[in-house]
Amino acid sequence: MKTSRLLNSYLVHRTSLISSAVALCLLYLVVPAFAQGQESAASLPNAPSPKLAAETSQPNAPSATTPVGTPHTVDHSLTFGERVHIYRRSIFNPETIIGPAISSGINQWRNQPPGFGQGAEGYGDRFGSAIGRTVISKTITFGFAAIDGEDPRYFRLKNGSGWARTRHAFVSAFVSSTASGRHIPAFSHIAGVYSAAFISNAWYPDNQATAAFAARRGSISMGVGIGLNLLREFVPHFNSIVPR
Repeated sequence: MKTSRLLNSYLVHRTSLISSAVALCLLYLVVPAFAQGQESAASLPNAPSPKLAAETSQPNAPSATTPVGTPHTVDHSLTFGERVHIYRRSIFNPETIIGPAISSGINQWRNQPPGFGQGAEGYGDRFGSAIGRTVISKTITFGFAAIDGEDPRYFRLKNGSGWARTRHAFVSAFVSSTASGRHIPAFSHIAGVYSAAFISNAWYPDNQATAAFAARRGSISMGVGIGLNLLREFVPHFNSIVPR
């Protein structure tokens, strides 16, 4: 009985940690959006910035997350409001649900991590963990990019050989453009992925809540990001469904 009570207490504590992490990141999403709305109270709600308005006034203009031109000709300067818009789209899109749902099903089949168990409860823990890591990762990416001026979007090369486009998709996971036109290491993306992996140690079973397992989870997420870039590069319509 004592063991059962301890186990139930652990499961409740772990679920609470996952829920708290997701709630904190959603709060991080809402507060900047509210602040942006307060700054533009005299204008219409959710009114686009002048730059976005100019873009969307053109026929067939792309969204803020899929600008035209090659990576070398795109304007990478972003206002804070545009960053919030990109962040919202990165959170509220099918990838945020479908990706964790699929990965949780695979991990359920592999029984990884074993401490999550099986059945509906085990799948729920895996799904909640994956959602939490996704939201935390994108929130940290948003914060870092706003600080160092990175443009976190992915830009298709479009032209060139298959190898050149594949190389571009791979490099884009590790390099970001800035408003000045410089290319710098993608600190925001790397920090988001690995920070989320280490933060998730708070709710992972003890035998996998280690630095080594966290680093492994982060590296796997980086690999998944490269795969998504390849889809964005070679499957044009995927960009409108799952923006980076």
